[in-house]
Amino acid sequence: MLQTPAKFLNCFSKEEHEMDRRIRRVRTVLDEQYRDAPSIHALAAMIDLSASRLAHLFREEVGMSIRSYIVERRLQMASMLIVQTHERISQIAYGVGFNDVSNFNHSFKKRFGMSPGEYRKTHGNGDPGGQPKS
Repeated sequence: MLQTPAKFLNCFSKEEHEMDRRIRRVRTVLDEQYRDAPSIHALAAMIDLSASRLAHLFREEVGMSIRSYIVERRLQMASMLIVQTHERISQIAYGVGFNDVSNFNHSFKKRFGMSPGEYRKTHGNGDPGGQPKS
């Protein structure tokens, strides 16, 4: 599978340099391990906070819950792979960390306003120039 830089989600409430260092560390871990993300308890232990304090601070700093961040990361990676590869949608869904294709399809449509198949047709599917196949 293709890899992208871990700093792909820079559209949140605070600039990276303004963000609490512990939350930056958690984001880095989540960006690198989004397929099989650590539990909130493991993340909290890593930065010496309680799970509830981490959840509160993460939402405050990033603007969304840890779970939402992980899902968004997976969906962003899936959207890129859908456009840039010919891999089956189900394989992409499993590859980015979804355990259920139906859940993936529902989340993808909610996020992008169209099914993964429609997204591939609209945005191309890995051909040079990004043109959809006819």
